[in-house]
This record gives sequence, structure tokens and C-alpha cells, in this order.
Amino acid sequence: MISFLLLTLTTLAQEELHTRRSKLAEAYTEAKGLVDVGNLFKSEEILKDILKKDESFDEAILLLHEIHIKRDQPERANAIISNYSKEVEPRFLNRLLVIQANYHYQLGEYEQARKLLSNVNSPVYQIGSERVTFLKESIEFSIKQLERPLDVDFEKLPNPLNQFEQQYFPSATVDGRIVFTIRDRLGRGDEDLYTSYYHNESVWSEPVSLSDQINSERNEGAASISADGRTLVFTSCNRPDNIGSCDLYVSYFRNDTWTKPLLFGPEVNSTEWDSQPSLTANGKTLYFVSMREGGLGKQDIWVSEKVGDNWSPAVNLGPEINTVEDDCSPFIYLDGKTLIFSTRGRVGMGGYDLFKSIRQERGWTRPENLGSPINNAFDQIGYCISADQWAYFSSSNATGRIFLQRFKVPDQIVPNVKLKFEEPLAYGRVVDAVSLEPLSADVFFIYDSDTISRLSNENGQFLLTEELNYSQLLAMKRGYRNSVLSKQKFLSDSTIRLQPFQEGESLLQEPILFDFDSYKLREEVYRELDRLAALVSEHPELQIEIQGYTDSVGSSEYNQTLSEKRAKSVYDYLVRKIGRTENLSYQGYGEILQNDLDLPLNDRKVTIITRTVVR
Repeated sequence: MISFLLLTLTTLAQEELHTRRSKLAEAYTEAKGLVDVGNLFKSEEILKDILKKDESFDEAILLLHEIHIKRDQPERANAIISNYSKEVEPRFLNRLLVIQANYHYQLGEYEQARKLLSNVNSPVYQIGSERVTFLKESIEFSIKQLERPLDVDFEKLPNPLNQFEQQYFPSATVDGRIVFTIRDRLGRGDEDLYTSYYHNESVWSEPVSLSDQINSERNEGAASISADGRTLVFTSCNRPDNIGSCDLYVSYFRNDTWTKPLLFGPEVNSTEWDSQPSLTANGKTLYFVSMREGGLGKQDIWVSEKVGDNWSPAVNLGPEINTVEDDCSPFIYLDGKTLIFSTRGRVGMGGYDLFKSIRQERGWTRPENLGSPINNAFDQIGYCISADQWAYFSSSNATGRIFLQRFKVPDQIVPNVKLKFEEPLAYGRVVDAVSLEPLSADVFFIYDSDTISRLSNENGQFLLTEELNYSQLLAMKRGYRNSVLSKQKFLSDSTIRLQPFQEGESLLQEPILFDFDSYKLREEVYRELDRLAALVSEHPELQIEIQGYTDSVGSSEYNQTLSEKRAKSVYDYLVRKIGRTENLSYQGYGEILQNDLDLPLNDRKVTIITRTVVR
């Protein structure tokens, strides 16, 4: 929670501790060692005992204050300041005030932080004046941002997304697809890459594993997919071929599948940690984060260009972007010029803030803080912006779960870009067979041994790939009959036409016939009823009424009862097949004249119609 200003206390060799009692000095050294290994409770007991015997022991006061800060006990930490402000030297008191102010700053309690810092006078024990100035500027900046926030609304992505314990680092394609990292067991499980499509602002496809070629028993995460969906760069750690602890790999979408991942060579990867890639729209420039030598600080942002089939040696973006602190999570927008990145090394609102810089001929523009409410007191990491200008990101709750969220990006942050790819994207379409209006539908490419799903967008479009080796396409949508087309028939005009169900239409291809004066199902009708059961199972949105009839022989009362029994025979069979009743009903309608139905004498059918179509 507490970032760069919470420095572990050091005891300088040339400085003597502020106590004349050697046993108390020894006890302090023991307490400090316990803090270093995380035993805060035992250390607190020792320090309280020390201060009972020497309440002017400055270092013990500082260490006890540090313990309360680390344990998220701001009231107790503040009480240390109140109780010992007259006992400690001014530079030690200043340190207490700065650390306490930084604690409130990191929680977004900016006014409290400002008030504490107003009492700080130089010097500050073991904290340089530049860091104090940085904190003051950040607090003032944050207060001003809260006074004029951007008009931004955040929304959690709906089901079926966010079904995992943790999902983060999303990356988007131009056709409405996101690739993101999932992890179970609240961060202790395996990382894998999953993908989902959307066709409008609220409907998403079921997330599925991106590819068995990519996901493995190792961790795969922090991925970037190019806007055309054909190049994927991702991070994997501790693979047998790794150069460092975590390295970058690349895979290409060919023949409707992802190729075996290739490890980037030493031009990109290093013997240190390399991660958090971001590809330009055409997949030919790669930004990423590394902790290798040659940087300005800890984590730095680097860039590599694809030249032919190879990648150029990575170059540090330099002081225009990087700082002596952590700089990470780059996202290069669709224009190839606008860089969004996270840093804790520039004046901001706390934790990692998002900044924007634009690449020009002579370098990068001065990074601009994206302001409130996009930034806040906590960490902003792992953002991407889609072609329709939605920013996707993740945030966590108190239980450790991490959820995907998004917001519409204000116009002043990124430009509206119309992409042109070297290889034009090919699209198929799904339309209503009656109105010819575009439809958002689930589309499946069917192969000999596999099926790959797509989701058409609000314009009815879904992305085709450059080499199509499927044999059939299947399209499905609520309120419409499923459509299966051969590859050849589809490619004739790249359009799938879905036939809508109509209220009152018969769902039977053949009539259900009964013997004279009987309601027992004939053996030959089972195939038609099985087909009907499958249709009803596939379309739970349909409300089905089973209508029974008889001939005119016999009394009206008798025929009414017989028609009901015939309808119920069909109803019972369908219930046994599909295992539910909520969208099924039956009704007998008694006798019907011969000229009303084109059927043999003494044979009458059960007609099955739809009462209501739900879309």
C-alpha cells in the first residue's frame, strides 16, 4: 500500500543511536531485525518496552511508527506522532510527518496528507528533499484533479465474462474480440490465455481457452494481440527454453489456428524479466517492459521493430518516457503514435498512474497524466483501447478477485482511427432471411476434428481468415432456425441467412398420425418426434403448444377427450426426451372435418405450433 516514501530505517555507521543505554540499543537492533523478517508483533512488544524506559529514543519511535503503518493502523501511527512530537529531534519528527502524509496520499486522503506536510520543515531524516517535494506536488495535483474530473463511467463486464477468480491484462482486436489472462486460486494457480467476442455493448461469447498450442502447464499471460487478430505476443515464465525468468513469445494465426509459439531471441528477450507486450495494429512494432541492464531505473519500457522475418535489437524509450522508478504496462494505440503507459515516477494521484505521450519525428511529447477518475490513489496497470474507443482494464476487490471492466474513452485522449491493413480483412455476414437485416449470431467453423467459434457484430459481420480449411459453417441465434452451410455454398456470397420462427407456424416436417380411436404413438413417428425434441432443446426461447385432433366419428365429448390424450402422448414423449416442461404445453381441439386436413380417413394428426417466439 505504501510506496516509494516508506523507506526501511537504516542505521548509519557513523551515527550513534539516540540512547545512552547499551541494553536498549541491543534491544532496538533485535527489534529492527524482526521487522526486516516480517515479525511485526514481537518487534512491537520490544519497542514498547524500550520506550517505557527511554521515551526519547528517536530511532525506536520511528520504527514503532513504521510498524503501525505497515499494519494499516493509521490511528496508532498518528498517536505516535502526538505522543512523542516533543521528544524527537525535528528531522525525526519531519520523517514521521512525511511517512504519515504518504500513507494518507496512497489512500486518496489528499487533504489529510496536505495538512501533515504543511508542518514539515527541512531536513527530513533519511528522505531527500526532492522526494518530499515530489510528494507535495503529487498531493496538490491530486486535489486539483478531483475538482475537475473527466466525464467517465466505469462498468463491470457482464456474464459470461468475469467467471474466473482473476482475469486481467486484456487486449482487443478490431473485430470485437478480447484476449486476456485468467488465473485461479486467487493468484496461486496457473495462468492461461482466454478469448471472448462481443457483438454489441452487452452480449459476449463464452470465454474459451485461446489455443492448446499456446496454453500449457506453465504460466502464459500478459498478452497483446494485433488489431487484425493475426499476431500474438505473450509472456511465459520458466519454460525450458527461456532466456530469463519470464520471456516473450510470438505466435501467428494461420490456417484458422495459432502456430507453435516462437521464443524471441536475445534481440528482444534478456536474462532478466521481460513482459507486458503491446503490438502496433499491423503487428510490426513491439513495446514491452524489461528489468534488464541499460535502463533508467527498475522497470523500463523498450521497443523492437520487425524487419522482414526478424526483430531489431530492443531500444530503451529513454528519459522522455522512462524514469528512475517503475515504468510499465505500455499500450500503443491503433494510430501507432499514441502511447498509454503506467508509471509511479511522475507526479500523480498515487500508485501507478496512466500517462499519454505521442511519438513525433523528433521524439515523444511530454507525458500527460490522464487525470481523475481514470487515475486514482491505486494502481492503474494493464489497459487497452479498442477500435470503438472502449478502454478495457481490471480491478480487484477486498477478497483478491480481479474483474474486467471498461469505460468509454473521452475524445481528447485518443483520436478516432480508421485502420488500413496491408492484407485486407475479409468478413462474412449473417442476416435475417426475411427482412435481410444484419444479425448478431454465433458462427462456428466446422473442421474434421475441431470447431472454432466466432460472433458476428451488430452489423452482422464476422472475421474470416486468410486460409479457410473448414468444411461447414453453423450459425445460431435465439428466435431463428439454425443454419448449416457448406463452405462452397457460403463462399458464393459470404452470407448466412437465418430463418426466423413465426408465431403460429408448425414445427413438424411430417404429420403425427394415430390409429383409429387410439392415442398410442406409432413406431414410425419416433424419428419425427426425436427431430422435434432436438429442435426444442436447441431453442428454449420458443413456447410450444401441442394441438391434438380427431375425426368426426363419435360424439363431440368423446372426440374432445381423445384429442387431449393424443396431444398429451406427444407432450409426454417430448418431456422424457428433453427433460423440461417450462416451454411446452398441450391442448385437445376435438374433431376436425376431413376437408380441413389432407389425411387418410380415420387417421388424424397432432399439429404442433409455436405460440410465442422470444428473441
